[in-house]
Amino acid sequence: MLKKVLKDKVALVCLIILALIILMGIFAPFVSTYNPLEGSITQKFKSPSFEHLLGTDYMGRDTFTRLIYGVRTTLLLSIVTMIPTILIGLAVGLFAGYFRGIVDEVLMRFCDVMMSFPSQVMILAIIGALGIGIKNVIIANIAVKWMWYARMIRGNVIRQSDRNYILFSKTIGARTFYIFRKHIIPMIMPELIVLITLDMGWLILSISTLSFLGLGVQAPTPEWGAMLNEAKNVIGTKPEQMIAPGLAIVITVAAFNLLGDSFKDNK
Repeated sequence: MLKKVLKDKVALVCLIILALIILMGIFAPFVSTYNPLEGSITQKFKSPSFEHLLGTDYMGRDTFTRLIYGVRTTLLLSIVTMIPTILIGLAVGLFAGYFRGIVDEVLMRFCDVMMSFPSQVMILAIIGALGIGIKNVIIANIAVKWMWYARMIRGNVIRQSDRNYILFSKTIGARTFYIFRKHIIPMIMPELIVLITLDMGWLILSISTLSFLGLGVQAPTPEWGAMLNEAKNVIGTKPEQMIAPGLAIVITVAAFNLLGDSFKDNK
């Protein structure tokens, strides 16, 4: 699948863009020598220059520096959210699809009920109950998203369970974990990769949106949604302050979505 994706020019460009964004985030202290949390009131709202590539914000902090440090915050939070989401969805989907029965019915009906509500409404409701903070944002996103993975994985497991090699493994007494590891998980992995790639864009957008609303990452931590939240206070006089974090979100989300579409077409 990866070889086919690499032949897709759009996917290749997306991979290069994402690689550059991630590398800039990892090596942020070497890319910029400025401190993302410190500024000078005398340097506020500086125009782009060789000294400040994207200018400065209302506190005189270098916008480019905060943008690349924001990569760490935004992507790290997305990954931290994605990992438990996948693990929970994988466990529930494998168990429900392989063993079926009453447990499968109960789990899937629960998923159906929860999935009938709009995701963002559920996230806001959970944050409203737990309180503001990035920890609760992560919990809310996991609580809402794992059901989509469980549903998709369950359907794939049911399709794979009646294959001859699975039936043969059961007949010779192979352990369930062995069947999962050697047969079922490798078969569902292509679709799982597609869903993960597409959902990374969704998670970035969700976390940035909640931070923009003041429910997620709090100032002065550099994060793209939080940067937009700070910039909205001067949108009437300095609208350009919203361009850099806004473009960062759009480009990153679009790259993940286009890459996911390529994986889907070439799986």
